[in-house]
Amino acid sequence: MVEADPDRLASLEEERRFLLRSLADLEREYEAGDVDEVDYHELKDGYTVRAAATLRAIDEGRSALPAKPAVSWRRRAIGAAVVVALIGVVWWALAASSAERLSGQQITGLDPRSERQTLLAQARAVQLEQPGVAATLYQQVLDDDPDNLEALTYRGWTLALDAFTQPDQDAVAAQLTSGIESLLTATDLDPTYPDPHCFLGIIYFTRLGLNEEALPFVDTCLEFDPPADVAGLVEGLRAEVVAAIETGGE
Repeated sequence: MVEADPDRLASLEEERRFLLRSLADLEREYEAGDVDEVDYHELKDGYTVRAAATLRAIDEGRSALPAKPAVSWRRRAIGAAVVVALIGVVWWALAASSAERLSGQQITGLDPRSERQTLLAQARAVQLEQPGVAATLYQQVLDDDPDNLEALTYRGWTLALDAFTQPDQDAVAAQLTSGIESLLTATDLDPTYPDPHCFLGIIYFTRLGLNEEALPFVDTCLEFDPPADVAGLVEGLRAEVVAAIETGGE
């Protein structure tokens, strides 16, 4: 039986933040050539194992905490449903307009470029219903074109979505970490492309419960001028994040 320990839980949540930041920093250092191949894989594996253990410990710690005072479950359920629906619409709107916004960066023509476009089209077609399949297709694009902005962004997002279908916490942590790394790489490749910032905000807010860390990503998404229909939805998402910060996530 795990004993409730709020101080330890707070320490674990801080460790989770540290590990996520460390993984992101490691990815950037590796891409810049500051870390060699062997050290990169050793450090990444170590951080991923620690992240999985930390996620498990946080789940156990939260389950051991005493029940909170009664709340309006109807209001909370409605609020949660609104957030889920809002996120779904934000994703759909971003995905629907992504290919058009990136058309200047995507080259069509003879193979292998036409094959790349076919893979992207296939991934877009299934990413809403089968994110794991889409992530695999986006990876095939990246195998040929590592700097493809759409593939980096939407591989990261679909991996994160599919992570929570995995059978154990180690697999969840590893896949979620890989998704976040892909999204962070996309923000480095083109800091003005709003989609990865928005998706990172959603992941940090809804999947990791890191409300304060989520807000800068959501703000950056808005700063870089997403399509008008998306901007209105993201502003609604931002309001949910701010409300969660102000209420301490209650």
